[in-house]
Amino acid sequence: MGLLMILFKFRVPRKVMPATMCRKPHFNIANLLLLCFSVFFTVISNAQCPQNIGFESGTFINWECFAGNIDGFGYINVASTAPIADRHVIIANSVPQLKDYYGGFPINCPNGSKYSIRLGNSNTGSQAERVSYTFTIPPSQTDFSIIYNYAVVFQNPNHAAIQQPKFTAKVFDVTANRYVDCGSFQFVASGNLPGFQVSPVKADVFYKPWSPITIKLLGYAGKTIRLEFTNNDCTPGGHFGYAYIDVNENCTSPISGNTYCAGTTDSLTLVAPFGFQQYNWYSSNFSSLLGTSNTLTLSPPPPPNTTFALEIIPYPGLGCLDTLRTTIQYSDTLFNFHTLDTLATCSSSGVDLTLPYVTAGSSGGLSYSYFTDYSQQNYLPTPTFINTPGTYFIKGTNSEGCNAIKPINIILKTPPTLIIKNPPLACAPQKVDLTDPTYKLGSDAGLTYTYWKDTLATIPIVNPTMIDASGTYFIKGTNPTLGCYEIKPITVIISITPTLVVYNQSDCGKVDITKPTVVIATAGTILSYWKNNAATIPFPIPESITASGTYFIKASNVDGCNQIKPIDVTVKLVPTFAVINPLPVAYPLTINLSSLIAPMPNTIFSYWHDSTTTKPLINYKGVDTTGTYFIKSQNTDGCIDIHPVKVVVNEPVIAPPNAISPNGDGINDTWEIPLLKRYPYCTVQVFNRYGQMVFNAMGYQKPWDATMNGKILPTGTYYYIINRGTPYPLISGNISVVY
Repeated sequence: MGLLMILFKFRVPRKVMPATMCRKPHFNIANLLLLCFSVFFTVISNAQCPQNIGFESGTFINWECFAGNIDGFGYINVASTAPIADRHVIIANSVPQLKDYYGGFPINCPNGSKYSIRLGNSNTGSQAERVSYTFTIPPSQTDFSIIYNYAVVFQNPNHAAIQQPKFTAKVFDVTANRYVDCGSFQFVASGNLPGFQVSPVKADVFYKPWSPITIKLLGYAGKTIRLEFTNNDCTPGGHFGYAYIDVNENCTSPISGNTYCAGTTDSLTLVAPFGFQQYNWYSSNFSSLLGTSNTLTLSPPPPPNTTFALEIIPYPGLGCLDTLRTTIQYSDTLFNFHTLDTLATCSSSGVDLTLPYVTAGSSGGLSYSYFTDYSQQNYLPTPTFINTPGTYFIKGTNSEGCNAIKPINIILKTPPTLIIKNPPLACAPQKVDLTDPTYKLGSDAGLTYTYWKDTLATIPIVNPTMIDASGTYFIKGTNPTLGCYEIKPITVIISITPTLVVYNQSDCGKVDITKPTVVIATAGTILSYWKNNAATIPFPIPESITASGTYFIKASNVDGCNQIKPIDVTVKLVPTFAVINPLPVAYPLTINLSSLIAPMPNTIFSYWHDSTTTKPLINYKGVDTTGTYFIKSQNTDGCIDIHPVKVVVNEPVIAPPNAISPNGDGINDTWEIPLLKRYPYCTVQVFNRYGQMVFNAMGYQKPWDATMNGKILPTGTYYYIINRGTPYPLISGNISVVY
C-alpha cells in the first residue's frame, strides 16, 4: 500500500478540480497506512503559501482525487473523481484525539493543525487511491524544501513484493516531464521495515508512528511541480492499508532560528529539518563539527552574517544526502518572550497553554507553537487541553523570524470527590435547603460549598437554604488547600400541593363520601379515604359508611404531594319497621293497614298506592281492593323507611233473586241484586222468551222494576246476563215476574 503526502504553500497557477470534504465512520480494520506530513518552503518572510495545501479549509479544495485499482501485474489504474467517502476523508482534530485502532497513535497529525486526511480504507478488493497537488515554485525560490510527517500501518500477507500493499509518494517535475529522484518514496508491507512495530491488536499488522521527513530540492525555481500520493491494497485483493495525512500551514526556511532580535542576546538555537537519520553541524568552512542533533544552541549568538553548514543524512531509501547553509541575521526589533515557569491546575479541568496569561509580558504579535521536546521534533497535539503532568515547551516567533523556546512545568492536582444526591420531592409551600449535608454524603471531607444557578458557577444563588422553585441548580465543592473544585448539578422538584375543600356529610342509614359534591379539589387530583389523620389505615368502603364519626380524605397529585382533611360523618337512624301481609278477606270485608304495624315513638306512618309515595291511599283503614300498597315511616330526623304490603280482598258472590212481584205492595217490587254496586261499570241485560231485550243498564244503580220503556211487562219468565267486566265470568239465569 503506498503512502506519502507532501503539502506546500504557494499560489496555484492552474485550475485544479475543487472537492468537498468526505467523512468516514470509525473503523477497526487490519491493514492501516497512516501518513501525516508537513511541508515547509524556503521563501522570503512574506511568501504566499499555496491555498489549502494543509487542508485547513476542512476540504479538498485545490487537491485532485483519484480512485481505481491495482491489477495482478502491479499496475495502478486510477481515474480522476470527486472525493469518495471512506477513501478520501477529511478528519477534524478533536480533544481528546481519536486513536488508531491498530497502532494506538492519534489519527490526526500531532502538529497542532485543525485537519488531517486519510487516504484509503480497510476494504479489500485491490483498491487504489491517489491525491495530487500541482503548483509553480516562485522564480526567486532557488532553495526549496518539503517537510512531512507520516505514520504507516500495513498488514503483511507475505506476498511477493510486487503484490504487497504499499504507499508511494512522488514529486513530478511537470516542466521537465520526469519524476524527481530525491522526492520519491515507497513503503511496502514487510515485517522488517525500519521503525515499524507489531500491532497489539493483530499480529500480522505492522505500524510506524508519526515520523518527520524533509526533502530538499535545489534548482527548481520557476518550475511547475506535481505532488502525487498513492496507496493500494495487495494485488490479489485480500489485504489492504490506509493513511492519515496532514500539512503544516507554515512557509519557513528549512533551517529555522537563524535570526535573533534585540532582547535575545543570551543564546540562539538553530533547528534543522525533521526526519533525517543523522545531522552534522559545521562551521562555514567545515573545519569544526559543532553538533550532531537536529538543534544547535549557540550561546552567545554569533555575529550577524556568520554562516553555518548542516549535513543531513537520510534514512536508507528515504531521500537524498544534502548540505544546507544558513546565515545568522540580527534585527533591531525588540523581542521579549515570557512564559510561566509552572502552571498548576486540577486534572479534571486540564490546562490550556494557548491562553494569553501563559505568555503574558511577551512582545505583541508573536505566533506560538507547542512541543513535547526541546528539539521541537514532536508537536504537542492538543495544547488547548493537557491532562498529563510534565514539562512542555512553548516556542514564540515574531514576523522577522526571531524566536525562542521555553519550558513550562505542568502540575495537575487531584480534583475533589463531589457526590450529589438530589433532594426528595418538596411540596409547596415547602422550601428546599441545598446546604443540607445529607445531599453531599460520600464527598471528600473538608470541602467548602457554594451554590449557583448555572453550570459555570457564575450566577450565585442568593439564599440556597430557601429554594422555592423546581429546577436544576449547581453545587461547587472546593478543596480549600489545593484550590481544586468540582461542580455538580442538583435537581430540585417542588410540586404544588393540591387544594382540598371538604364538606361534612349527614344522611340516613349510610353516607357516601365519594360523591362529587363532598369535596372541591384541584383538577386531576387523586382522592383516597382513610380512618386516621396519618393516612395509614385505609377506609375500605367510603361509599357506604354506616357509623357516625370523623374520617379523612387525602388529595394527592401525580408528584405525590398531598393534603389530608377530616370529614365529619353523621349517620341518622332509619325508622325501620316490619309488616306482615294480612290474610285474604272476601268483600264486603276490608283491611285496615294501620292495624298491621306497631306504633313507634317520634315516627309518623303514611300509606301510599306507589313506592315513590306520590299517590296517597285515602281509605288505608278500609282497603277493599286486592293490590300492593306501601307503608312509609318517617322520624323527626327526616329519615324514612318504606315497606310494601300485599292485600287480597276476594270478590263477593253475586246471587241475583229469581223472582220479583212489581205489584206496589213494597215487597220485591224491584230486582235487587246484592253487592252488584261494587262493579260500577258492569252491564245488566234482561231478555223475554223471544230474545227481545227488555232491560239494559250500565252499572246497576237503579234496580229493574219489570218495566220496559215505562210499561209494565206481563207475567212470565225472563232471562238475564250480567257482565262485570274482565276478568270476571258472566252471570246468567232466569227471573220470574209475577203480580
